[in-house]
Amino acid sequence: MTQAEIRALEHASRSTAVWSNEVYDSSPHFGEVVRALLPAALILATATALLVALL
Repeated sequence: MTQAEIRALEHASRSTAVWSNEVYDSSPHFGEVVRALLPAALILATATALLVALL
């Protein structure tokens, strides 16, 4: 593989990892984050309650 091919592959991978302005609308999505974390918080609370009950 030549140096030019390596450079082309590196630049191709970098360009796909960049945020597009059309996708990122810069508005906060706190409600979506809370809804995503709620099941995990409930699982952790249940596990903690069960461990405390065992003591």
